[in-house]
Amino acid sequence: MDTKFSVALHILVFISETNQVASSERLAQSVNTNSSHIHKITALLKKAKIISSQQGKSGFVLEKPAKDLSLKKIYQAVYPDKLILHVHEDANPDCPVGSRIEGVLTPVFAQAETNLLNYLEQETLADLIRDMRAIK
Repeated sequence: MDTKFSVALHILVFISETNQVASSERLAQSVNTNSSHIHKITALLKKAKIISSQQGKSGFVLEKPAKDLSLKKIYQAVYPDKLILHVHEDANPDCPVGSRIEGVLTPVFAQAETNLLNYLEQETLADLIRDMRAIK
């Protein structure tokens, strides 16, 4: 699994909490990655209207207060059409397991995805910031 979601959350917490300009370079330093990776993720967040930047000014700002940004909205911004779990393809139709495994796994995976998205809907960026501040 890739880390776009956790990097997006890192970026958003940084933007929310910094007193400095939240430039791509500063974000890249905080995440410990390169600016091009940050650009890819911030482009997704901008497209979803989670962050914005102004022409001629450096740095990003949140479009909404952290308390109004659900983790589900952020997840769906970085993975707009991604299913979380996938059933493998091309199982052997002549095998007693292979011929039925998709029918067994599909509803389990669908329920797991629903549960995750429901949980992410209940959590906000502000919740993450609160929890981060509580870590000593």
